[in-house]
Amino acid sequence: MNQKAMGRLTLEKIEEYPTPTQLYKDLMLSPGWHYKTDTQRFLMRDRALAALLYLGDFRISEVLPLTRNQFSQHADFIHVKSVLVGKRKAGTVQYREAKLPLQGERAVFTKLILDYLDLLKPEDRLFPFSLAKRKYPVKNSFYITKDGTKKTRMSFQMMGTKRAYQIVKALLPNYTQHWLRAFGYDYDYDHMAHDILAVSDKTKADPRSLQPYLRRRYEKYSVR
Repeated sequence: MNQKAMGRLTLEKIEEYPTPTQLYKDLMLSPGWHYKTDTQRFLMRDRALAALLYLGDFRISEVLPLTRNQFSQHADFIHVKSVLVGKRKAGTVQYREAKLPLQGERAVFTKLILDYLDLLKPEDRLFPFSLAKRKYPVKNSFYITKDGTKKTRMSFQMMGTKRAYQIVKALLPNYTQHWLRAFGYDYDYDHMAHDILAVSDKTKADPRSLQPYLRRRYEKYSVR
């Protein structure tokens, strides 16, 4: 895929959803960002970031504040607790959790996360990028005030998200962090008997907002 020719990689431009094996191969073969020092440690960190976005169906804003002590190991999974939901109604606070598999075809991604966690102290943040928020205009998005004035919509974003976007782009140039979440949602959907409400409950996402992330191919439905 030529990303420049494709333009902005929106969900509508996903041509196929890679299998876990395909995605893992792409991740492990990629040289990632070209660091001058601590190359191996930073590569482990960056792979753990991509693995978390995929396995946990996380937004980057949900992953950046995570600390080592939010992860605990169980027999069949790694529990990630008290994850602050990134998109929620103004003035509300909502948390979710995630279970990273220790068995099955996606366990290799969990191992990437565990390998990196072994390098950290309990209180360490996994990804020490800035959590400060900045206000910025939303491109081609406007609203009309009561007095009829047209104004550009503004949004708030963690400053560290830009760095995380760059890392994912360097590791997986044919995908985006948004796509990794789509791949995770779709995997959940397939393994939860095509139950979008079950995926919604797990990820604390509105079912209506999940629909664009899922493949809606005729093969998913029985012939009537």
